Amino acid sequence: MTEESMAKIVVVLNHDDPQSVMAALVMAAAIAATGDQVLFFVQPGAARILATGGLEKYQNLKGQPDPLQLFDAIQVLEGRIILCELGLPVWDMKAEDLVEGVETMMASTFLFEAEGAKMVFSY
Repeated sequence: MTEESMAKIVVVLNHDDPQSVMAALVMAAAIAATGDQVLFFVQPGAARILATGGLEKYQNLKGQPDPLQLFDAIQVLEGRIILCELGLPVWDMKAEDLVEGVETMMASTFLFEAEGAKMVFSY
């Protein structure tokens, strides 16, 4: 699939409850698996999931896939995982606390990145 034929699809994660986190990860991984470009934008309320070790607490949820495998699949399939910069000070985190490959940007910058998205999912 050429970059021109790829649809851009946005997944926004606002909360760190298990249902929201898992739904967002499943959707983002599924989008990436279709060959479309996924922009997975994590708001401050869910920022802690992107800290090293943050996804481990969502492992072994009954009937749910492994969140680490979903996260890895998103990255391997060239999905972008982006944290709103405001999530760092809210949780006293630094960029070096984040899982490798996570980008940080302000919401206003993300809006430019998301321009032309075919669909948006919010959890």
